[in-house]
Amino acid sequence: MNTINSRQNEQRELERLSAQRQLYATAKHVFGFQLILAIPIAIFTALIAVFLPEYKGHAALWGLSVAVLDTALLTPWQKRLRENAAAIQEIFDCYVLNLPWNELKVGKRPDPEKVHAQAKKYSKWASTMPSLKNWYSPTIDQLSLPLGRLVCQRANCWWDSQQRRRYATTLQVALGLVALIAAWVGFAAGLTIADFVLKIAAPLTPAFSLGLRQATEHRDAADRLDKLQTFSENLWSSALAGMAEDELGANSRNLQNEIYDGRKRNPLIFDTVFRWMRNEQELQMNYGSEELVEQAKAALAG
Repeated sequence: MNTINSRQNEQRELERLSAQRQLYATAKHVFGFQLILAIPIAIFTALIAVFLPEYKGHAALWGLSVAVLDTALLTPWQKRLRENAAAIQEIFDCYVLNLPWNELKVGKRPDPEKVHAQAKKYSKWASTMPSLKNWYSPTIDQLSLPLGRLVCQRANCWWDSQQRRRYATTLQVALGLVALIAAWVGFAAGLTIADFVLKIAAPLTPAFSLGLRQATEHRDAADRLDKLQTFSENLWSSALAGMAEDELGANSRNLQNEIYDGRKRNPLIFDTVFRWMRNEQELQMNYGSEELVEQAKAALAG
């Protein structure tokens, strides 16, 4: 029996979604702090080094210090938050999609007390974010559970991939603009190559390192998600062709393992960007789900 729609809107499941969103938000705040250290402050120190040459050593030291802080403290902290959020979202998916918990892959279930505490924090600013109800398209209630589950899993892959490709492109454009501005400042100030490297390039190194790394990681993540989407679509075709329910369930669990892996290691996207992209992507995602529902109806009717 397909109970995805009713289960996903149960209060306990909405609390789980709230908790994972809060943890991801905290991780994004950590990332935001990294960006502040690496970009605006780095640009400011670079400008100081240009106009006050006696501080050029301080500017270079700042860039190196930020790079060390990022590697030793901020990135590991961000990683732990992502892993906790992914584990809570995995509880949600396992219950809503009726999948067995994979302790070997995920570990033990997060404590309910911690889930509740994070959900309570989220409730204080939940009104600024899109609703958590109907996480998956309501149209799936027209399908059997194995088929409805597969539509949801494909939607997860498609949604995440689209966001990351658009975000990576935005990052690359922004970095290009910063590079042009830096080159113009160096040229206008009449800097030699050596002075340009010491006064501008060195302080900006953390910004470019972080930005390029983020763009690359988002594109790599999108590539992995595209492969998962292709796998889900091949599995969908096999399901409509008559794949046994047990085999379909096992393949869905394998697919879920990869979705979980991506959630815990993929780079973050700021909530502002998420809200900006959400409405258009949600319409597209729901349209795709409706198309799959119609495909299934036609195949089963034939």
